[in-house]
Amino acid sequence: MKQDRRTLLLYEPNLYKAFLTLALPVFGANFMKAFNELVDTFFIGQTANSVAAQAGVSLSWPLINIFASFQVGFGVAGVAVVSQLLGAGRKEEARENAGVLLMVAVLFGVVLNVLLYLSAPWVMAITGASGDVLHCSVSYLRVRSFELVFTFVFAAFQAVRQAQGDTVTPVTLSVSAVVLNIVLTAVFVQGMGLGVFGAGLATVLGNVAVAPVCLYLLFARRQPLCLELGRITLSWPILCRLTRIAAPAAFSQALSSLGFLVLQAVILSYGEAVTAAFSIGNKISNILLMPVLALGSVLAAYVGQNIGAGNGDRARQAYRVSRNIGLAIAVAGSLLLLPFREELVALLSNDSATQTAAVEYMFWVLLTQPLMSLFQNYLGVFNGSGRTIYAFWMSTARLWLVRLPLITLFKQFTEVGSAGVWYAMVLSNFIILFLGAFLYRRVDFTPLRMEIEGQGQQTI
Repeated sequence: MKQDRRTLLLYEPNLYKAFLTLALPVFGANFMKAFNELVDTFFIGQTANSVAAQAGVSLSWPLINIFASFQVGFGVAGVAVVSQLLGAGRKEEARENAGVLLMVAVLFGVVLNVLLYLSAPWVMAITGASGDVLHCSVSYLRVRSFELVFTFVFAAFQAVRQAQGDTVTPVTLSVSAVVLNIVLTAVFVQGMGLGVFGAGLATVLGNVAVAPVCLYLLFARRQPLCLELGRITLSWPILCRLTRIAAPAAFSQALSSLGFLVLQAVILSYGEAVTAAFSIGNKISNILLMPVLALGSVLAAYVGQNIGAGNGDRARQAYRVSRNIGLAIAVAGSLLLLPFREELVALLSNDSATQTAAVEYMFWVLLTQPLMSLFQNYLGVFNGSGRTIYAFWMSTARLWLVRLPLITLFKQFTEVGSAGVWYAMVLSNFIILFLGAFLYRRVDFTPLRMEIEGQGQQTI
């Protein structure tokens, strides 16, 4: 591990400087991802039958995220375990855990590729999709299923690098994939008229292109934490350890995505225009959400390494710094975008009904961005400390115990129409912060206790 990264993580007295130094590259990468989604939406919005195409893509995302939840879970586990082992100076054990993480990533990617391809038609039909919306969603899902092996490899690579404090290399590869994706989207959708299939194919090829580089860097001997192919084994104790930490994060992501699939079905009941508006509003608001997600991922590495080094006070301070930066970005960004939401929506859709619904939705989703910032910072602490069960409780309760019941109440007992969905989203993001504050106070910022083969239980 480079000394400057270790210094930034563990010793730099100015945490704002240290945090921004590591977080800014991730900001840039996540901004590019959000921009890429806007580009996809723009080109799809110019196609024939654009409302059905945008609705189909919007309906597809929760199912994609359900299958991606496993890579999220094992990525979280990788950052938590590897960062704490490195913080404790146990490099060889960190290397062994990284090897198991990569092996699991490849195996899960292959299996889930097949499952997503086969399940796409009937899952989309269950949500209520039909006609052109069903055709677009299935077409998009099936082509995107082929990226899972490669995104799993990237997730493992990113976890190993972030655990070391390296935020630049994953960002460079991610931005490269996004740039290629944008170029190919223009060619496939606008130039060749391939519609949502072309948009999905462009994304797949962008992810495929960076996977070999990830593998090369993981095994390159000049890297601080290089893997050795002959020494990678599926160690049962390590797999159990990673699974124990990954499971809450994976199930949290899966249940959240399932909840969003139910949410999308409710939104679809209000019509294709409202579904397309939901997609457009989310793509624009992601410009602000992506930096907040980046803060959460960097915070997890900070918390993990400092807990491993026995410096719980610095881990707590990192949370406060991340919280303050995130709030500043969310508030300033929301105030900046609010006056221009009509112009932004008009760029992404030429349908008047979709534009009207999207402008209304954007008001509420921008209003809730500061709340999302606080939410993501709590998750960063929980994931970095290895208390992923807290992240599971918080994410699951927000959607299943608060948001979806509120949406049902607004739909069944009021006349507010689709606006009830927007109101429920704001209220759920506010109410869940009380649970987050309660769980945060239960984090003791001490190392995890883990089973080490042949040595009983050790603390790292």
